[in-house]
Amino acid sequence: MNLLEAALRRIVGDLDALGMRWAIVGGLAVSARAEPRTTRDVDVAVAVTSDEEAEAMVHGLRARGYVVRAVVEHEAKRRLATARLVSATPPEVLIDLLFASSGIEEEVVSGAERLEILPGFAASVATVGHLLALKILARDDRVRPQDLDDIRALLREATATDLATAREALRSITSRGFARDRALVDQLEAIVADPSNRGGSS
Repeated sequence: MNLLEAALRRIVGDLDALGMRWAIVGGLAVSARAEPRTTRDVDVAVAVTSDEEAEAMVHGLRARGYVVRAVVEHEAKRRLATARLVSATPPEVLIDLLFASSGIEEEVVSGAERLEILPGFAASVATVGHLLALKILARDDRVRPQDLDDIRALLREATATDLATAREALRSITSRGFARDRALVDQLEAIVADPSNRGGSS
């Protein structure tokens, strides 16, 4: 078992022990849904009803040995957006907990499905549609060129239903004030319209 696998198994067990509702997103989820790729951290969307609930969860993880590296607030919404933790056992693996980063964490978690993401180990993984929406939101070709590669990989697996889910999620992100002043649906449509970005039909 490599370090990332060990950290993933540990955080999943700890989140369950704390009674949290969660779903794997980020590179691990893309690998599970589309094509395997290298990633060095674990990204988890967590459904919470308030900052107090998020803070209590972080406190519970600290009690289990995790170290808080950073906390990011969504300035416009004045919400705890993300907590970056370091795994409880060395060597360190970064774990990003997303509470109010996109505004659709509840939908992401509710729509997630259990998939075998490691041999003999299943976990709740965000759907292709929700992963597309999150990747469109996060996309920064200058800083993270991998985002566009992930979007293309997801598009190759996406059904018409997945694309409809992505569009609806992007509209929700925008209406809830999390779009970062970007035309997210238009950005998705531009990528979908370019035949070099996907295989098959939508």
